[in-house]
Amino acid sequence: MIFENCVTWKEILQQPSIWREELSIIKKDLSSIANFINQIDGEKVKVIFTGAGSSEFVGNTLCSYVNSQIDIDVISIPTTDIVSMPEQYLEKDITTILISCARSGNSPESVATVNLADKLVKNIHHIFITCNPEGELAKISKEGENKYLLLMPTKTNDKGFAMTGSFSSMVVAGVLILLKENFEKLEEKITYVANIIEKNINSIFENVSAIAELDIERIVYLGDGTLKGLAEEVSLKVLELTSGKLAAFHNTFLGFRHGPKSIVNDKTAIICMMSNNSYTRKYELDLLKEFKNERSNKKIIVLDTIFDEKVKNNCDYYFSFNDEKLGEIEEVFASLGYLIYGQLLSLVKSAKLGINPDNPCPTGEVNRVVKGVIIHEYR
Repeated sequence: MIFENCVTWKEILQQPSIWREELSIIKKDLSSIANFINQIDGEKVKVIFTGAGSSEFVGNTLCSYVNSQIDIDVISIPTTDIVSMPEQYLEKDITTILISCARSGNSPESVATVNLADKLVKNIHHIFITCNPEGELAKISKEGENKYLLLMPTKTNDKGFAMTGSFSSMVVAGVLILLKENFEKLEEKITYVANIIEKNINSIFENVSAIAELDIERIVYLGDGTLKGLAEEVSLKVLELTSGKLAAFHNTFLGFRHGPKSIVNDKTAIICMMSNNSYTRKYELDLLKEFKNERSNKKIIVLDTIFDEKVKNNCDYYFSFNDEKLGEIEEVFASLGYLIYGQLLSLVKSAKLGINPDNPCPTGEVNRVVKGVIIHEYR
């Protein structure tokens, strides 16, 4: 295997085992998590998921699903937005749970966001989901009873440049802590997804290797609901691992028609991540048919949980897990298979372009942990 000595390769493949380990950690800490959240008192409570880059996309991926399951408002706001304009996002009189997601926990915007929230919100509570026990967020978590630290398994602190296991583990954790009452049912589903991905990993690799051979200059990821957030993440992986040599974009199926479709040319691959929702799939299939009827050489690649003949007949490349049970599991978990597909595709394409996936930007313009950010004092 050409990737035997590649750290990013190993970190992608170990994710299912990480999720199982993570389930054990959260199960052990479930009562303390519940005690921390249940003691938060307020007439109205708002939950803000925050982070930068892939850590922001954690919240973007899970918020639509979590909001459909609980009455509390759950939103996702990047630290980069909060730091530059805190008064727009932090409300003084609204009880707020700020869930900070971070691989290293050392990004200056992450630390600044915590400090701003402490300064501007009267009843603020923090949950830190991080992969680094030595990071600044982990250290801050020891300061006061309004802070809770949830450390991810050790292996989630990716050594490679791109976030892989750190991202997926934080998505799983974010859902589990807010839907803690359903932990046992969710645990069963996550375990099933992990097993299915491991069972299909060779097929995934064979498929992405074929796609990576295509003569393309642009990749577009399309997804709806949870998959919209996931599309952001996998498109970022394309940019990061190919050092920007392959342009990447993301959108929803319906949204793509409204102008963004202008990006498509004969060297564009459009990767369509199909929803598990039968109603949503009708709109997604409509766009696939539209693509099929257009006269161009763009490449239409579809990722699916179930096997759908109509979908297969309206694309150029079809990858399906072909699992009806997977097709019934909530997309926030079922789509983890799509995530690993996207990560592997970016990895293989990176190597084919002669780039080191573990260090795609050796000149230092982009770093594993952002550098050069000056945090200005807020009046």
